Amino acid sequence: MTGTYVRRKKSTIVRSFRWVIITGMRAAFRTLEHLAPEAGGRLALRLWCTPPRRRTPTARTVPAGTGAATFTGPHDGAPRTVAVNGGTVTSRAWGSGPFVYLAHGWGGSATQLHGFVPTLVAAGYRVVAWDALSHGRSGPGALGPHRATLSEFADALTAVVRAHGPAHAVIAHSLGASAAGLAVLDGLPVRRLVMIAPLADPLPHIGAFRRTLGIGPAVGDRLIAAMESLVGRPIADFDLGARARGAGQLPPLLVVQDRDDREVSPTDGVTMAAAWPGRLYRTAGLGHGRILADPEVVRRVVDFVREAGPDAEPDHTAGTGRSPVPREDPPPVPPGDALPVPQEVT
Repeated sequence: MTGTYVRRKKSTIVRSFRWVIITGMRAAFRTLEHLAPEAGGRLALRLWCTPPRRRTPTARTVPAGTGAATFTGPHDGAPRTVAVNGGTVTSRAWGSGPFVYLAHGWGGSATQLHGFVPTLVAAGYRVVAWDALSHGRSGPGALGPHRATLSEFADALTAVVRAHGPAHAVIAHSLGASAAGLAVLDGLPVRRLVMIAPLADPLPHIGAFRRTLGIGPAVGDRLIAAMESLVGRPIADFDLGARARGAGQLPPLLVVQDRDDREVSPTDGVTMAAAWPGRLYRTAGLGHGRILADPEVVRRVVDFVREAGPDAEPDHTAGTGRSPVPREDPPPVPPGDALPVPQEVT
């Protein structure tokens, strides 16, 4: 992500605060910088880990005849709870066949990806979606209600896969896409991975967050230390582009990115597709959210999921550095914006 973009666009987390609140927070952090940086770091961590509050869509708010809210068939969305890090997430499943998992983003919910369900079920897959900790109908995370972390997103995906069955594919949006990449790099077996509007590295967003709230170096250092203590790993572990470039065999990746995304820099999608390496399909005019309901996006994503064949088993060496069983190269990419991206982008 370029410095110009970070200055021009606020991250998803920054955008969740009203400017009148931010003005008060700036004054508070100026005081805490000099008098109580430890308390300032704890406050900054809680703000950083607070998703925007959004109304959870219901069957009445989903357009009639579309999405999983109106889908009926095998496993027609009955809720199931899954234990994650001492909490619980609520998952739902539709259809029969190899498992395809749908992961929502920061401040979102599983209903945002329900448009993929009918097409995937018709293609012969069992589709599983869930609400992350402190999102939708799931329980709170480690920091309590209405707060979550990227690590918890990744842990939830791993726990849901463990509870339901091996992942033929994961289709993930925004921070959920980053969490899916993190889980795969940590060793989660996945046969195919789709990242829609992913964040390649949270550090530029942390920088934007600090500048917006006027967080100085003393509080900022303690914010990073508190983050690393909470998740039990260095922040550098979340630089997915760097980790992917240094990883061994990884599952095939499709990145879908809109040129007009105002929540995530479009360059993040390029970074992920180049580092993995993977394919990049660019859209225009759909932004960060409408991209999930676009029929052409759904078609291309499902076509990519089907390339491995419905009977393919997940690659259990993904993210481990071990050599997998050789397999055929995927079919040629259609012309247009869905182009293979070289490992090195100049």
